Amino acid sequence: MERIRNWLLPVLTAALQLAYWPGRALREDDPAVGAVQLVAALTAAAALTAALAARRRRPVAAALAVEVVLIACLPLPQDATLVHALGVLIALYSVAVRCPGRTAAVVGPVLAVCEAGRSVLVLEPGVEAAGEAAVNCVLFLTVVGLGRSRRRWLAGRRTAARDLARAESERARAALTERERLARELHDVSAHHLTSVVVTADAALRLGDRKPELSAQALEFAADTGRETSAALYRLVALMRTSAADEESPLGERVAELSAGFARLGLHPAVRVAPEAAPLTGPTAEAAFAIVREALTNALRYAPGSTVRIHILAGTADGTVDVTVEDDGAAGGVPGGVPAARQRLGGGRGTVGMRERATALGGTLAAGPRPDGAGWAVRAHLPGATSPLHRQSAHHGPGPLHQRALRHRALRGLDLSDGAVALAVATLPVFAVVVEEPAAVALACGPAVAHALGLLWRRRAPWAVLCAVLATAWLAPLGLAFGLLSPDVALCLFVAGAVAECVAVYAVGAFAGPAGVTWPVIGAAAAGLSLSCLALAAADGMAQLAEDGGGVGLLLFLGAVVGVAFLPPMAAFWGLGAAVRARRERVRAWEDHALTATVWSAVAEAHEERRRIAVELRGQVLRHADAVVARAEAGDLGGVATEARAGLSAMRELLAALREVTAPGDVPEQRPHPQPVPVPS
Repeated sequence: MERIRNWLLPVLTAALQLAYWPGRALREDDPAVGAVQLVAALTAAAALTAALAARRRRPVAAALAVEVVLIACLPLPQDATLVHALGVLIALYSVAVRCPGRTAAVVGPVLAVCEAGRSVLVLEPGVEAAGEAAVNCVLFLTVVGLGRSRRRWLAGRRTAARDLARAESERARAALTERERLARELHDVSAHHLTSVVVTADAALRLGDRKPELSAQALEFAADTGRETSAALYRLVALMRTSAADEESPLGERVAELSAGFARLGLHPAVRVAPEAAPLTGPTAEAAFAIVREALTNALRYAPGSTVRIHILAGTADGTVDVTVEDDGAAGGVPGGVPAARQRLGGGRGTVGMRERATALGGTLAAGPRPDGAGWAVRAHLPGATSPLHRQSAHHGPGPLHQRALRHRALRGLDLSDGAVALAVATLPVFAVVVEEPAAVALACGPAVAHALGLLWRRRAPWAVLCAVLATAWLAPLGLAFGLLSPDVALCLFVAGAVAECVAVYAVGAFAGPAGVTWPVIGAAAAGLSLSCLALAAADGMAQLAEDGGGVGLLLFLGAVVGVAFLPPMAAFWGLGAAVRARRERVRAWEDHALTATVWSAVAEAHEERRRIAVELRGQVLRHADAVVARAEAGDLGGVATEARAGLSAMRELLAALREVTAPGDVPEQRPHPQPVPVPS
C-alpha cells in the first residue's frame, strides 16, 4: 500500500504531461516534434517520476532532483514542462511535512530562485517573468504553510499513539505492580509480627519448666501482637475493598486512584478533596468523576508532564459539588503555557462532553485558558439532587472564564498556513489586475488586502471572518461607483476575490461547529455574493438604470439567478470543511476514548487484584490472627504457637503467590481495547 501511495501521484503527473505534450502534438502531426525531443520527453518523465516517488523517504533530495530535471528540460518547448512544474509543489509539500521548519525555510527559497531563473530564460525578461516569479513565491509559501499544518496534525497523532502505547503498557503491568506493592505492605505489616509470636511462644514452651514467668509474658505478648496484626490487616482489607473502579466508592477515593493512574503516564496531579466530598456518591459524583477523567485526558494530550491541580468541594446543605482542574501548561512549549492546539480545544468533543454532563444535572462548566495565561482550567458547578438548580432547565451560558477565552482567542497563536492562505487570496486579485490593467495595481492592493486580511483568523472566529469577507466584497462596487476603480479592475477584484468567500465558507464548515449548525452558511454566502455582484452591476450601469426604470427589475432577476448559481460551489466548499471537521473530531474522540479506557482498565485491573487478595487475606491469614488472640486470652500457649505458625504459613503462601512471575509459556488474559484510527502519513 505504501508503495502505491508513493508512485500513484508521480505516475499520474507524468501521464498527464505526456498526454498533453508530446501526445497532443503527435495527434496533430506537428512536424516540430522529432525523435530527439520524444526521447528527451520520455526521459524527463521517467526521471521526474522516480524523483517524486522518493519524496517521502528523501524529500529534500527529491525536491532538488525535480528542479534539476526541469532546468535540464529548458531546450524543450514550454509545453513540455507545463504539468511537470507541479512536481516542484508536490516535492516542496513533502519537504514541509517531513522535514524541520528550518529545512523548509531553506529549500523553499532555493526552489523559488531556481524557478525565477527558469522563468527569465523561458519568458522574456520584464513584467511577465516578474509576475510569474511572484506567483511562484505565493504558491510556494502557501504549499509550505499547508505542509506545516499537516506536519502538526501528524505529530499530534504520533503523540496520541505514544500516549496510548504507554497507557497500554501500564495497563499490562497494573496487576503485577499491584501484587508487588501489596506483597511489600503485607510483609512489612504482619509477617514479622507473626514470626515474633511463633518464636516467643516456642521459647516459652521450651523454658516453661525452668522459667514459668515466660509463659505469662508470652501470652500477653501474643495477645497484644495478635490484636495489632489483626487491626493492621483489617485496615488493609478495608482499603483494598474500595477503589476507583467501584462506582459506589466515595468520590475522593475514586479521583485519587484515577490520578495515580495518570501519574504513571507522566502527569503530576495534586488532588485536594474537601472533607464533605469524601462520602459523596450517586449521579452528581459520577458526573464529577467523569469531568475529572476527561480533563486529565486532555491535560495528558495537550500538556504532557505538567502539574495538574484537582480541587473538589462539596456543599453540606444542598449536595452541590464544585470541580476545578487546572494545569500549568509547562510542557506545552509555547509562550504563555497554552499550546495553539489547546486554544481550539473548546470546539472538540471532550469539552462538549464535559459540558453536557454538567448541564444534564442543571449545572455549568467553563473551560479555557487560565486568567494568567499559564495553562488551562476546567471549572464545573454540579448541583445536588435537592438543589433548586438541579430542577431547572439547563440553559446557562458560558462562564466568565470561557468568555475571556473567546475574547482573546483571536489574538493568539496565528498559524503559518493561515498567513499563507491569506497572502495567496490577497495577491490573486492583484495579479489579475496586472494582466488587465497594470497601471491600476496600486489601487487594487487596498481592497485585495482588506478582503483577505480576515482569513488570518479563519480558525478562531470563522463566522466573524465570513461576515468581514462578505462586507469587504462591497469595496469593488463602491470603488466603481465613486470612480476610484475602472470597470475592468472592479470586475477582476470581484471575481478573484470570490476565492476569499470560498475559503471563509470552508472555514465555517471546518471550525465553526457541527454540520447541523453551520449549514445555513451556504445560503448566506451565496446571498452575500449575489448582492455584491448586483451592486457591481448597478454601479457599472447606474446612469442607464436612472433613465430606464425597468433595468432595476432585470438586475434583481439576474441577482437571484447569480445567487442560485453560487449555491453549488458554496455547498461544495462547506461540505469539504464539514467532512474535514467530522474526520478530525472522529480521530481525536477515538484517541481520547482509547486513552481513557486504557487508563481506566489499568485502574480496574489493579482494583480486581486488590479485591482478590483481600478475599484470600480475610479467608486465611485473618482467621489465624484472630485465633492467636483468642488462644492467648484463653491461656493456651500451645494453641497460640500452632495458630501463629499456621497464620505465618498462610501468609508465606500468599506472599509467594503475589511474587510469582508469569511463566514464559503463560499468556495472561488480555482485554480488547479500542485503538486509534490509523492516519495516513
